[in-house]
Amino acid sequence: MSENLNPLNPIEVRQICIDNGLIISDQQWLLLEEWVDLLLNYNQEINLISRKETDWLWEKQILHCLSLLVLREIPQGLKLCDFGTGGGLPGIILAIIRPDLHLTLLDSRQKKVAVVQKMSEDLGLSNVKVICGRGELLGKNTEWNQRFSIIVARGVASIIDLIRWTGGLRKSESVLHIYKGGEIQDEINALSLKFNGIKISKSLIDLKEYSKFKQNQKYIISIDSVY
Repeated sequence: MSENLNPLNPIEVRQICIDNGLIISDQQWLLLEEWVDLLLNYNQEINLISRKETDWLWEKQILHCLSLLVLREIPQGLKLCDFGTGGGLPGIILAIIRPDLHLTLLDSRQKKVAVVQKMSEDLGLSNVKVICGRGELLGKNTEWNQRFSIIVARGVASIIDLIRWTGGLRKSESVLHIYKGGEIQDEINALSLKFNGIKISKSLIDLKEYSKFKQNQKYIISIDSVY
């Protein structure tokens, strides 16, 4: 399957999830497919994802987002922030697959926030809140200060910047999960120099029956409680 030059279809993506121990119910999968239809429709009006990538959506975006649930244990019922959600990735996907989580989808671009809000309403996601704002400013607000146990971000900036921007939002005991690609060792080294004794978990996304993320150096970087 990993050698296939054509985009993976939803059935293939679901099978890869099963092969990697991530079981998704029929109801959740139907909701995921409904969200994909909404995303592609809205994407014709506003650029939520690159239009060059729409054929690869299930593989490069959805499977990529789901890999977090394969590689990391996310405890039940936590408050989680999708920092720089864009078109709702990975926030909406996590909200569908993990309805026990309380998700805040944050982005500074009002047009995208409005569309993500509409999609979450269309899907009936009661565990999602969509906010327009900048994380470093929002974290100074009493309502949002030290609110989240988990923050996820998909390569929106350098790791050091993400630590700085999310500092006010994170609880004292929290984890920042970052999707990153390419050669990242220099960033990791700079991080270790800046923060003494920082705990960093770096995982190459290596899925059973699917090796493209590994071949393309896609990682999940997890950073525990750093200020």
